[in-house]
Amino acid sequence: MKKLAIAVAVMALCATGAFAADNDTLRINYEVKAINEIAITDEAVTLTVDTAVAGSQPEQATAGSTYGITTNGSDMKITGAIDTAMDTGLTLKANLTAPSVGTSASAVEMTEVAADLVTGITEVTGSGLALGLTLDATVDAGVVASAQKTLTLTLTSAL
Repeated sequence: MKKLAIAVAVMALCATGAFAADNDTLRINYEVKAINEIAITDEAVTLTVDTAVAGSQPEQATAGSTYGITTNGSDMKITGAIDTAMDTGLTLKANLTAPSVGTSASAVEMTEVAADLVTGITEVTGSGLALGLTLDATVDAGVVASAQKTLTLTLTSAL
């Protein structure tokens, strides 16, 4: 009986050790930085002016692409500019569909100076948004050999 009591006491002491717990803490530091991403879907489009009605200026050429945007900023805008001036008699315009938050400026002539295409953008994501391009040519443009311009879209603060 004495041995049984000692065995029970030893087991009780061992069992309390099995239920002992320890803990520690971990401080978690976090940060969300400014995210302002814009991407055009296509690498290139072609605009060809090749028809006119007799007695009228040549008909406008149109092409399209799409773009995507992600920003966690507020009061942002998208601007557009081309790398070099258009030839005499040629006008290139860009028209971006605004994401769910923002206002499109409609068709805007593209020059070497950045122009607002979409304003009022705040904390939004969007993909497959329309990017329309038009090329107008007057007869003063003459015949223009194949040429290219680089359109740069920039997502930036409107402030």
